[in-house]
Amino acid sequence: MSRAVRGIDHAVIVVQDIDAAETAYRRLGFAVRPRGFHTSLGTANHLVMFGNDYFELLGVVQANDFNAERRALLAAKGGGLANLAVATDGADLVHAAWREAGLAPDAPLAFGRDVEIAGRTEHARFRTVRVPKPHYPVVGLFACDHLTPGFVYRPEWSQHDNGAVALAGAVVVCDAPAGQSTLLAKFFGTGAVQATADGLSVGTGTIPLEYMTRDVFARRHDGLVPARSDDHPALLAFRVTSLDRCAARLGQGGVAFRRSAGRLLVAAGEAAGVALAFQEG
Repeated sequence: MSRAVRGIDHAVIVVQDIDAAETAYRRLGFAVRPRGFHTSLGTANHLVMFGNDYFELLGVVQANDFNAERRALLAAKGGGLANLAVATDGADLVHAAWREAGLAPDAPLAFGRDVEIAGRTEHARFRTVRVPKPHYPVVGLFACDHLTPGFVYRPEWSQHDNGAVALAGAVVVCDAPAGQSTLLAKFFGTGAVQATADGLSVGTGTIPLEYMTRDVFARRHDGLVPARSDDHPALLAFRVTSLDRCAARLGQGGVAFRRSAGRLLVAAGEAAGVALAFQEG
């Protein structure tokens, strides 16, 4: 059965300096893919791939109307984790579902970028569906329909020195987590959003998305301080094969980290404005 939302496809970290961000994530032990360019969008990115999901470092390289929102975020907040893209069985399918839910989505947008595969230049194609910023549940959510998944998901691109194998979750810091529940239900369904002792937990279909206050965030993450004082997506988590292997690679890269409750925690200053957590399992 086709589904409008199948989970989280990828995370988007918007960066002020894409060269510095590339260097930072290589120090963290990730196999950062060569830079790609979205010519019509005025942006460039580096992908970090896993088997079934990924994240990207995204920078603006040419100002235009499409990237005005991203430029405003960079100017006001300095970047960081900005978006989660949901996986879908079709851009038109998710557009219809989100329109019915009252999210007023934009029409599907088609674009692409060149990728080098085995010495050949291929063209990866996508269709995305975005919603207006007033409908963001703090984190920007949009849908990504991969028309050429074989040009994006490549096993040879998902081998990382730090042992990372998948996204494991994301955390949003906000003053009133419960206030986001109605909006989140429009994206993921009413049954996906659960109140917890710490705030909200959202079952996206793949990785958990959690909402909590700054105080709870500090308690849950060994005193780690969010990058900003406002409501924002504060942390991205990864599943690794071995914490010891990951710790050794972080140390090799000169990355400061702390061990806490079976995780390795890295402050936002080491990772282009977003805190990171590495966990086994």
